[in-house]
Amino acid sequence: MAQSLAQNETVVLLVEDDRDDFFLTQDVLQCVPNHKYSVVWAGSYERANFELLERTYDVALVDYRIGERTGLEFIREAGRRFPDTPMILLTGVIDPHIDRAAEEAGAADFLEKGAITPELLDRSIRYAIKNARRRAILDAVLSNSAAGIVALSRSGAPFLWNKQALRALAIEPEGTEAVTPDMVNAGLAQIATEGRLPDQFAATSGQVFETGIGVVPSDGQVIVFHEITHRMRAEEMLRKSVAEAEAANMAKSSFLATMSHELRTPMNGILGMARVLANTPLDNEQTTYLDTIRVSGESLLGIINDVLDLSKIEAGHMEIEDVDFRIADLVHEVTTLLAPAARGKGIDLAVFVDPLLASTLRGDPLRIRQIVTNLIGNAIKFTEEGGVALWVDRVEDNGRPQLRIRVSDTGIGIPESKRERLFKRFSQVDASTTRTHGGTGLGLALCREFVSLMGGHIDCASTPGAGSTFVVLLPLSVAGVDAPDRSRARQLSGWRMALIGHEGPLASVMRAYAASSGATMDLLACGPNVLQRLGQTQSTAIVIDCNAAKSSRDEIIRLIAAEQGGPSAPFFVIADTVADAGGLDIEPDLLLSRPFGQQSFERICNRLRRRASAPVARTTAAAAAGPQRHLKVLLAEDNEPNQRVARAILRGAGYAIDVAANGHKAIELVGQKPYDVVLMDVNMPSMDGLEATQHIRQTEAGRGLPIIGLTASVMDGDRQRCIEAGMNDHLAKPIDWDCLIALLNRMDAEVYGTQALAS
Repeated sequence: MAQSLAQNETVVLLVEDDRDDFFLTQDVLQCVPNHKYSVVWAGSYERANFELLERTYDVALVDYRIGERTGLEFIREAGRRFPDTPMILLTGVIDPHIDRAAEEAGAADFLEKGAITPELLDRSIRYAIKNARRRAILDAVLSNSAAGIVALSRSGAPFLWNKQALRALAIEPEGTEAVTPDMVNAGLAQIATEGRLPDQFAATSGQVFETGIGVVPSDGQVIVFHEITHRMRAEEMLRKSVAEAEAANMAKSSFLATMSHELRTPMNGILGMARVLANTPLDNEQTTYLDTIRVSGESLLGIINDVLDLSKIEAGHMEIEDVDFRIADLVHEVTTLLAPAARGKGIDLAVFVDPLLASTLRGDPLRIRQIVTNLIGNAIKFTEEGGVALWVDRVEDNGRPQLRIRVSDTGIGIPESKRERLFKRFSQVDASTTRTHGGTGLGLALCREFVSLMGGHIDCASTPGAGSTFVVLLPLSVAGVDAPDRSRARQLSGWRMALIGHEGPLASVMRAYAASSGATMDLLACGPNVLQRLGQTQSTAIVIDCNAAKSSRDEIIRLIAAEQGGPSAPFFVIADTVADAGGLDIEPDLLLSRPFGQQSFERICNRLRRRASAPVARTTAAAAAGPQRHLKVLLAEDNEPNQRVARAILRGAGYAIDVAANGHKAIELVGQKPYDVVLMDVNMPSMDGLEATQHIRQTEAGRGLPIIGLTASVMDGDRQRCIEAGMNDHLAKPIDWDCLIALLNRMDAEVYGTQALAS
């Protein structure tokens, strides 16, 4: 906008070919109160253009007639060249359409000469200048806008646009040619489809634009073009990345399934045949070699399991189950499995499961079993003296019930400075422990991953040289209406128990169980005055720890029996195995094997209650008869080494077994003989176990027949696929033969009654 010649002054260019009209208009402007107008006269078309080139004016007053030309032509042409100067048309022509013509030419206003007054002319000039300033601001906004904008009048004619819109519409005027509304209309028509603008379109330059349409107050329209080329490219790259990631995940999943099967199948044969070989006559050197094979195989299997689990977590395929399970059974299975390792190191292993904890919980028993197995296994590995204790109970955390699992040991402990490395993958607290104790550094890392997936927390407290305690907190969910049997809480009220042993995990667990049942317990260290102290306690039940009384076990038992009122005095013996406690002159009320846990204490409680109501005379120990099983088993398995392993182990356990090498043969045998259970390998040639199960279920003989799937794959969906195919359950390879035999024994008892149960 022009800089005024003086303060409060407006510079006006008057384009008028009549000199008298110039002076008349000048006089009118000089009559405007409180404002000064400076008027410059241009008497011709050419002079007016020259003045606009030489100087900037606040406003131009243009006569309708300029020689042989018209003011409308001047306004139309000069308005494009000098957009910052508003122009007002002055006319003496009486024409009802003059206002429309002036607007289309770009005039800011028009005035009839005969009606001009100082007030009218002053107001028109001020409004024109004000609107011009607004237009300049709007032009700046449009010019600097990242979006292309085209404004249409109510009639649909373009009257405003910016250079970004021209680029989107591929409008490039040649030379000094001005862009016209017709050119903008043509550009819009070029991108339209069936008379409508598309939501997106690609310009000839290759750029992609997104179209938006809005309504303006004058009932016109505003069309906005947003360039989205970079966004489209980014989205395309993202789609490709997602597709590549999904393909990689599928490849990883396929690799996991394949490697699981290929690694576990031969491991089943190695470990199974080692078990079969152990039951044959071997000398000491051969037994040592065989133990090395077994221990190495089990160690390799553990590493395979950990790596596969870690890979499943990274691939996002680790799913957490929500099923019912009995926590006491889970703990018993784990500790029974790990008891030989503790026994081999001469350390104690004991378990406390709070009787006030609901017996049946909901969660993922497989992952909880892995957590407990890893924690106890590590505790045993790093403990040389003392023992390991597992505690399972219920606590409140910020008002929410939590399942608390604690594993404490008396091992080497962990320095505070190295505790942050505990849960890192492939990391050991001390590199030297890898050679001394073995391990890959994956166990605790997997524990943390499992706990996190279940919404829990894991932590460790430790004192170097004194041991460590790992604590796991998991959200507690009780199955259905199952609740603890609180009637058992005081089932031994009034009893006074004595443990002849030493301070350690067994003593701690025994105290906890005694307190939970309403009894009291005294710990009596083995020694020459143990009987004297036992008499002082006036105990009504005695528990003897064979490990603490190895040298004088038989003597203590005889003396206890005599001092406590003869053979009817209740006493119990805890040994590493029942066989270790054999050969006693006087049969105890119970022989209990380690690890000592809830089931062991329940057996003591049951025996004490029965003896209190009906005392039973003691007899000398007698050897039990071997098992006689009646269950008829069909194994569908294509791998010959696995067939031999299964035959040897199951026949050794007293079971008759037939073998089918593929699914077709399994279907044929089920139709010929009455089997009680089918062990069905999932992956077999010709017809796999899933398809064979579906066929068997359609036959009369197979409708109620228990079918257990055997698979070397450990993917999360394997069990569900087995169930959907009609199987009752599935076991992973390498097969845990102790668990399988225990399962068959229970089935044998259910099918053939008390004779099988007794055996």
